[in-house]
Amino acid sequence: MDKHQLLSTGGLSLDRLQNFCRVAERGSLSKAAEGDLGKQSLYSRQIRELEEFFGVELKRRQGTGFVITDAGRKLAQLTRASLAGLDDFRREAKKIPKRLAIAAGNSVLEWVLLPKIAWLRHALPNTSLQFFSERSDPIVTQLIDMTIDIGLVREDAVRPPLKTIRLFAIGYSLFIPRVLARGILPTNLKSRIADIPIATSVGGQFRESLTQAAAVAKWPLKIVLACSSFTQAARAMRAGDCAAVLPDIAVRDLDNREFAQMSLPFLRGKHRQMCLAWNPRLAEVRPFLLSAVQAIRSATQ
Repeated sequence: MDKHQLLSTGGLSLDRLQNFCRVAERGSLSKAAEGDLGKQSLYSRQIRELEEFFGVELKRRQGTGFVITDAGRKLAQLTRASLAGLDDFRREAKKIPKRLAIAAGNSVLEWVLLPKIAWLRHALPNTSLQFFSERSDPIVTQLIDMTIDIGLVREDAVRPPLKTIRLFAIGYSLFIPRVLARGILPTNLKSRIADIPIATSVGGQFRESLTQAAAVAKWPLKIVLACSSFTQAARAMRAGDCAAVLPDIAVRDLDNREFAQMSLPFLRGKHRQMCLAWNPRLAEVRPFLLSAVQAIRSATQ
């Protein structure tokens, strides 16, 4: 089938492709249709028509729902890239700012990117920035699927076909309000640690690594508050009632007259290398992504 036959054969349209992407992203017809039974029926019919047009199964049943097949995921990726390129062209023609979706962990967003927002806006004129908070593994999946443009993620989470640029390594320390830190020094911290109430993140690789390393080193941590993000733990610490184990980048937002930063020896070597990641397939149709990557790199150095 040549390109002329592709466009003249029934069953293919931008509307069908866009709605298929919506269903693939939401994971179900009902979620994509937001409870509208008419839309749900339309989406189901359009997916069948696309399957007939391409001669391949795009979704298959699993339990009471369905999963997108490998072919369906590839089609969704191709469609997102094409639609993103077309949308950039439309925005350029109408002099509308391009959209740039950037995802990172909440602590990186709040302690690294947001303080540089004025610089980024100047470096990326005519661009509407969108920040999303997520963990590294889901960000990598979204980059591969091209549902976001750029991610700041752990280097060890990256998978092909993504490209990366190394940024900075994140280490971790104990931050203590000075009202709780009286008499506590790096030399006696281990003997006093059991008396210090600590807040930190609730889950993920870091929490597991923290508790295991502390147990092996025989540091009896008194974790009294588990938060869904490091920035929440930092906010709790600001109340003066507890210390917090936080990324070292938190120091950018903390006054050393109010908080003491102390090293936890058992966390040495637990640094996480962060990198900028993007999908080169998306950059082919959105070449300005490479300029955005360099701008973010400069902002985070």
